[in-house]
Amino acid sequence: MSTPARLPARFADLKQEIAGLYPNFQESVTQAWSEILAQLKVVNTEIAKAGPDASRGTIERWEDPAFRECFSDILSGNWRSHDPYELKGRLNASTSRYDRPSQASVFRTFQGWLAMSETAPTQGTLRVYPDVLLANSYLILRPFFQPTASVGSPDFLNPENWKFDISSPEFPGIYPKDGGYYGPQPTAEMHPHLELEKTMTSVPKVYPGDTVFWHCDVVHSVEHEHTGTGDSAVMYIPAVPLTPLNQKYVERQREAFLKGECPPDFPKGPGEAIFTGVGKVDDILSPIGRRAMGLPISVA
Repeated sequence: MSTPARLPARFADLKQEIAGLYPNFQESVTQAWSEILAQLKVVNTEIAKAGPDASRGTIERWEDPAFRECFSDILSGNWRSHDPYELKGRLNASTSRYDRPSQASVFRTFQGWLAMSETAPTQGTLRVYPDVLLANSYLILRPFFQPTASVGSPDFLNPENWKFDISSPEFPGIYPKDGGYYGPQPTAEMHPHLELEKTMTSVPKVYPGDTVFWHCDVVHSVEHEHTGTGDSAVMYIPAVPLTPLNQKYVERQREAFLKGECPPDFPKGPGEAIFTGVGKVDDILSPIGRRAMGLPISVA
């Protein structure tokens, strides 16, 4: 397994900057860290009992001031007061400061997909860590702590074996990619207290037409194995409300559509202009569809 590329040294300064924004930062987050680890131990046990039958931005979460404001309760040590559904900060947050391809710059209230086939647990369905408050609190504070015990030691997860340390530029789970950054990508190695190998929970069986929505901060993945006999097919359709930020995206998307190019936030490529039967403006008939594409609407 290759070693992920290291983050730039300047991100150590980002940690120092964040530490200077909150009074008694080290004491507050150290106390919060201990509480979070203790709560994770309890919650993970309950999640594991439930079994598999019971479902945005990378470095921007810390680097962008507006996005960071979404996690201010966690960074001030008051992690239990964190409300992941509070819109303050999220409406104007920059989730794509580096314009990396395949990274969403739009504001999504929820991620979601529409089932096109029957899909059940163990058949390549969605899996989630079902506690967004705890996961957010842990992921946001994880860069400020390093283990003092060896991986695999009996007391490795003990809060006493994790010390406050902001000397490193690393943000676990964040990796350089395509001129920007990718993640957070929690792993059992970098985020051991989440105990992902036993806590990731599959969504119940879905049928064609069923829709599943989940909070954009929720740790999620797709099952690695597919033991079913048919295809597992879904259409990814997030919830994207009309906001000033999203309106700007629609305007950029419209220009790409008119040129037959790939839309913003998607991988760059030759686009569809040379394809036979490619969609045109006249193919979008409904007022709702035309509005979604930023096209003028006829008024009778």
